[in-house]
Amino acid sequence: MRKLFLLILVLIIFFNTAKSQNPLPDFSVEDVGKNKTRISWNNQYGEACIQLTVQASLDSVRGFKTIFSTESPQLPLNGFVYTLPFPGKFYYRIAYILNGNAFYFTHARTPIAAGVIQGPEQLLASSDSSRIITIRKYDSVVTQIPYSKYKMYKDSLTLKTKDTLLIVSENEIIIKPYNPSNFYKASLYVVNNPDGFIEIKLPDATTKNYKLVFFDTDGKKLFTINKITDTDLVIDKSNFQHAGWFNFELYEDGNLKERNKILLQKDF
Repeated sequence: MRKLFLLILVLIIFFNTAKSQNPLPDFSVEDVGKNKTRISWNNQYGEACIQLTVQASLDSVRGFKTIFSTESPQLPLNGFVYTLPFPGKFYYRIAYILNGNAFYFTHARTPIAAGVIQGPEQLLASSDSSRIITIRKYDSVVTQIPYSKYKMYKDSLTLKTKDTLLIVSENEIIIKPYNPSNFYKASLYVVNNPDGFIEIKLPDATTKNYKLVFFDTDGKKLFTINKITDTDLVIDKSNFQHAGWFNFELYEDGNLKERNKILLQKDF
């Protein structure tokens, strides 16, 4: 009888834990002041996460636009600081793709005041607050500070630099230096749709002359779409030789409008 009771208790705990667990990586949004929002997440899927983007909208249901796409979606903990284009109440969500073309969205969130615990910060706050936090950069120890000083250190680094803090454990944090060559801001015009295809969105394509050129990562030209007349055009994957990152140049009336890149995911 005791074993049966323990089994039922374990099942109840498991059910309640699974029920309360976020269906997507832990996700926090903080207002850090000066029209800046810090967005961070906990990727529980590891290498199975092959693409992750952050989207924003003035509406909690529709009108979301991609504002950031990470080149390292497999990282367990990640984030960035977004500068608002204008003051207002924005909603944020995360879209991510797992192996097998599974496409997911988080629920939309609005920022809370900085310092309120969400997402990855729970790892730090889950034990004795008097402990010492070790902060490393590469293989070197930068500093060791009491947990009570951690928030001040984190806010200073966020506001004064573009570096990122990655929480490794409850007592260790790694500084990821900002590398401009690795920074990637997703295009508003050449995007990934929920089916994994590359889609071109040009609302004024009927009145302007657009040309799109794709290159591989070595700079070799793959193909050109000389005149785009559709406002919404999906490119067949057969135009690309493989999955992965591709560079592109978008021209408007003969002038370079955007130079960027996009990830074409694998078919499984």
